[in-house]
Amino acid sequence: MAVTTEQVRWFRLRQAGLLTPFPTPEAAAEAHCGIQAQILVAAGLALWQRTPDLTYAALDARLHTARTLVKLWGQRGTLHLYPSADWPLLCSALSIHPTWWERQAKQRDEHAVFEATITRVAALLQEHGTLTRTALRQLAPELEETYHSSWGGIFGELTHRGIACHAGKEGSAGRFAHRPHWLPDLPWNPPDPEQANRMLAERYFRCYGPATEQDFRYWRGTRAAHSRRWIAALGETLEMVDVAGEAQLVHRDARDALHTIPPERDGWPVKLLYRFDPYLLAHKDKGWLIDAAHYPRVWRPAGHIEGTLLEHGRIAGTWRYDRAGGGLIVTLEPFAPLPHHVQQAVEQQAEGIAAFLDLPLVEIITT
Repeated sequence: MAVTTEQVRWFRLRQAGLLTPFPTPEAAAEAHCGIQAQILVAAGLALWQRTPDLTYAALDARLHTARTLVKLWGQRGTLHLYPSADWPLLCSALSIHPTWWERQAKQRDEHAVFEATITRVAALLQEHGTLTRTALRQLAPELEETYHSSWGGIFGELTHRGIACHAGKEGSAGRFAHRPHWLPDLPWNPPDPEQANRMLAERYFRCYGPATEQDFRYWRGTRAAHSRRWIAALGETLEMVDVAGEAQLVHRDARDALHTIPPERDGWPVKLLYRFDPYLLAHKDKGWLIDAAHYPRVWRPAGHIEGTLLEHGRIAGTWRYDRAGGGLIVTLEPFAPLPHHVQQAVEQQAEGIAAFLDLPLVEIITT
């Protein structure tokens, strides 16, 4: 079957919860296979766009009090928020790829030393419940500094093995928790790694489809042999569709929704998606989202992705916020003059973002 690129954009908005919100942040994170959280407030704003009336304080409570969300290193080695119930699934799925530290130990023929270090630090974490890197330096001064790397280090390795997770901050220092201490009632029942990755692939194509195998591989951060095997194993769960002459895959349960005829342009949602929003991360080819001439204004050096103004399912500008005078200033840089209905929607979005952060909106600046 064939669909237009406009139908695809409308469908992806629908599946992303940008038309009808998800009932809870956990449901949104589950559907998206995690929400990137290198910057926690960015993950919070991504969930705010997809969940009714979420605030940053409520997000913090779900992470650190109710603990229904958990912050882990996930796909592509980047930090994400996941439903806590998905931790065993994710741990199993990621176990097929050795970490950088595992590879280094193997290359140096130091595997036994590395495993002994893991065992020692895991025991310290179990004993204390939570640790910061500073506390670990005091408890185990013999550890090489590389184990304290802010890119993960020993805590990244413990997270990879399902032993540790992020546990907020102690002052300005990141804190890590032992899994049974942090989530004592979480059933630890990881599926087989192949099954886990098939489950992630199925979720991916339900949420982000239509998409190609290359898109999935890019999002998952894996090799072609793996991604092709997991997709093939899904069999008739996925269906092929023609998107402007390109064969792409979509979950069969979503087939009817994909054929929906979108409304006129002024009936599309206008969104201020913040940095690293999952809507921007799931497909290798960004042509469906943005004109090539504007690409460098969003995807910046060193992997930075700007906040974006989304209109008609495409990127129409960038934005940022600053705190000043006890309030919030939103600065918008559209690629072209904005229609009146878009300007009005931007004002509503800016008010909502300020409310999420529990700040008054001071000003919207358009440059």
